[in-house]
Amino acid sequence: MKQYKKIEDGKGSFIDRLIHTEDFKPFYHYALNESGFKERNEVARNGLESQLGDVIQSYIGDDISDAQQNNIEALKSGHQVVVGGQQAGLFVSPLYTIHKIISIIVMAKEQSIKLNKLVIPVFWIAGEDHDFDEVNHANVYDENSIIHRVKYYSKQEVTDSVSNVQIDRDAYMTALNKMFTLLGETEHTKVIYQKLRDIPGYWTEHFKSILQTLFKSHGVLFIDSQYKPLRALERHILKWQFEHHEAIDAAFRNGQNAFEQLTSERQIITDTNVHLFLQYDGMRQLLKFDGNEYILPKSGVALSKEEVLAIIKHEPERISNNVVTRPLMQESVFNTLAFIGGPSEIKYWGELTQVFEYAQIKMPLVVPRMRITYMTQELEKIITRYDISLEGLFANGIDEYVDTFLKTKENYMVEQEIRAIETQLEASYESLIQSGDSALAHIAKSNVAHHKVQFDYMLEAYRKEIKRKYTTELKHFTKIKNELNPDGLQERVMHPVQIMNRYGIHIFDDVLNAFDQYQYEHIILLSN
Repeated sequence: MKQYKKIEDGKGSFIDRLIHTEDFKPFYHYALNESGFKERNEVARNGLESQLGDVIQSYIGDDISDAQQNNIEALKSGHQVVVGGQQAGLFVSPLYTIHKIISIIVMAKEQSIKLNKLVIPVFWIAGEDHDFDEVNHANVYDENSIIHRVKYYSKQEVTDSVSNVQIDRDAYMTALNKMFTLLGETEHTKVIYQKLRDIPGYWTEHFKSILQTLFKSHGVLFIDSQYKPLRALERHILKWQFEHHEAIDAAFRNGQNAFEQLTSERQIITDTNVHLFLQYDGMRQLLKFDGNEYILPKSGVALSKEEVLAIIKHEPERISNNVVTRPLMQESVFNTLAFIGGPSEIKYWGELTQVFEYAQIKMPLVVPRMRITYMTQELEKIITRYDISLEGLFANGIDEYVDTFLKTKENYMVEQEIRAIETQLEASYESLIQSGDSALAHIAKSNVAHHKVQFDYMLEAYRKEIKRKYTTELKHFTKIKNELNPDGLQERVMHPVQIMNRYGIHIFDDVLNAFDQYQYEHIILLSN
């Protein structure tokens, strides 16, 4: 893989404003520059380093690599981390999950050199999340570049954290076999299929197992936010968050209102006022405070403050953060140099500035993840053939190029002739319409309208015939749209296995080698 092109963000876009202006300076505690990293590097450690290292070592288990072991020892001695996270998607889905990890690795390496001290890459698996519909599927392209959704169909409703979801082997294998049928066989298929077939029995374990295979040699430390020993380590932080939930909620609402003045949108949508979940009746439920008690809406149960505190003390694994308190928890546990996130995550961190300030914790540098698109040599040839601008494609989509192509193939005189006949016909009927006979005028108008439909049909039929004649060329445009620009960015739709099946299970090592420094622009990588 080699860097083929950089696509800059549109002027005035959120990422452009974040990186190149000071519009958002009041909402992020450090600037995205060398001075910001140096300043953050001087922040005092939190004292949890040794315990946290033991927790992560326990979580990774026997499959730990030498690079990971070395990083755990460095973590215990107080070295800072670059961290990012994601929900555990089916077979590690979608592709930008991988790009977050690549971003974390590249950033950690770069800052290790610039700061002259080891910075550790950490990936936080959001196993506490319970929205299973967001993670139970994968998108796969068939040989014609048509996108198919492959879904894992659970036999029972999932209402608990995904870390507690035990995989149904039959449903899993059905999804796996469907995916590989769509992918088609390559020289790499057998190895990848076997790796995905031989996985542990719980949802986030299968996710971690794949990531370990891909990135353990790079020393990335993985941790599941729902891991019981981690939650025990967080007990005192959860207690503080719960006891101060009213102030945290007020800080969040005020900060969100201020941030909205710059973005004209609200990223975090929540009606809770406690910002903590409680596992109850097999369901992960948001706590709501009614002024006296803490309500669990799905169960209709009310708990006292003392009862919630007792759960935090004795069963902390039943308590988990929501989107408002999760960043604060992450920064309370890790000594973080930089947090890597997608545009939406960057925005919701901006809404939490006052929450961090209330907790007297500075948020780390908040850095947009690298955006990567893969282009094959076949796609490069198609783009060159039709003179497609990548900047134009990613800014406006493929439709304008399709329209331009079809217009060059249409006979301009055909449409002109049809419209001329239509105009002549309307003129011929004008005397009948203006005759003064209302019944005759009505019939004439109806007849003209009927003929206009026929003329439109004739023109549409002509255009369909043009499309039929150039079916191959239109398939090229569909291939470009679906593979390079589906819903804006390839990495939001394409699955990592698609890339691995094409280039090999260790393709992301090659991707990492394509970056000697962190990139804020959208990067197009071309296969060798």
